[in-house]
Amino acid sequence: MNKKWLNNMIVLLLAVVISLIFSALHIMLPFMFGPIIASIICIRVFKMDIQWPFWISQLGLILLGVQIGSTFTKTVVNDIAQNWFSIILVTVLLLVLAILIAYFFKKIAHVNTETALLSVIPGALSQMLIMAEEDKRANILVVSLTQTSRIIFVVILIPMLSYFMSSGSSAGGAAKAVKLKPLSEALSIWQIVFLIVAVAVVYILMDKINFPTKQLLAPIVVLIAWNMITNATFTLDNYLIAGAQVAYMIRIGIQISKLLSDLKGRVAVAIAFQNIMLILCAFVMVYFVHLFNHMSLNDLFLGAAPGGMSQIVLVALETHADVAIISSFHIFRIFFILFLIAPAIKYFLNYTERSTKK
Repeated sequence: MNKKWLNNMIVLLLAVVISLIFSALHIMLPFMFGPIIASIICIRVFKMDIQWPFWISQLGLILLGVQIGSTFTKTVVNDIAQNWFSIILVTVLLLVLAILIAYFFKKIAHVNTETALLSVIPGALSQMLIMAEEDKRANILVVSLTQTSRIIFVVILIPMLSYFMSSGSSAGGAAKAVKLKPLSEALSIWQIVFLIVAVAVVYILMDKINFPTKQLLAPIVVLIAWNMITNATFTLDNYLIAGAQVAYMIRIGIQISKLLSDLKGRVAVAIAFQNIMLILCAFVMVYFVHLFNHMSLNDLFLGAAPGGMSQIVLVALETHADVAIISSFHIFRIFFILFLIAPAIKYFLNYTERSTKK
């Protein structure tokens, strides 16, 4: 066994041990925080070189996608259809807040408008980085650091706020989850094999056309179709959900460990301000939306939360929120940004570039 694999085995073992200890102590999100802390200890304390295999983290994401897709039953899909206005409203308001916060980020970080705008848009990391590369006036290092470092604030602030709101407010989501049988009891081995093949085929097709977030969306698409056609609904066994979290969150922990060294000076202050304000403003926004909406405050907040769908869904699972409805917010935001906001920003940046040349 070479050193790389030995280090991977050490961080995996430490992640499992810390996660189990957290679980025994009833600490929130044990299988999310356990791998993060294990990665930070190995890299920052023991100075180990961790190169977590990409395919393992992607497998974890695919399993999380299966869990998300399994919650899209016919009843839930009807609920989502009835909440379409809230999904659009929250998405638009969040992006308006992001653009407003970009103004203050620009002043604090002493960056130009292009950099500030591409740094604050939540939920489209790859697209923002591509646009930063194409726009020569944008500082791609600041955009990359700001977008990727958001995960630090997401995994700390959002679980705390979500736990604060979830007490007594998400019984509906919990009830829906209880009705579903575990995968090992609900399906035969041949049904499981069929789903694996179907997910693989859809994943490959999405990969061919460079579809965004295919690790999550491929299994979601397959499971929605499965639930609509067969009614053979299920939820992943607890050990599979825990294993998926560990596999994916070790990679996140490695990213956080490396980002901690880069967060310095004025840019670090601006990044902290931007992310904290985005999360807190999202909380205030959904509180007012909640006053005119029958959805729970926790579901609305997690739906609006400016983070990656994979991390937010983990929080939703732990707080017994409605995973399907929360996922629908984030899926809509991904497409809204890709097909409307990103082209609009690109047009704006091109327009300002032409104006400065005149």
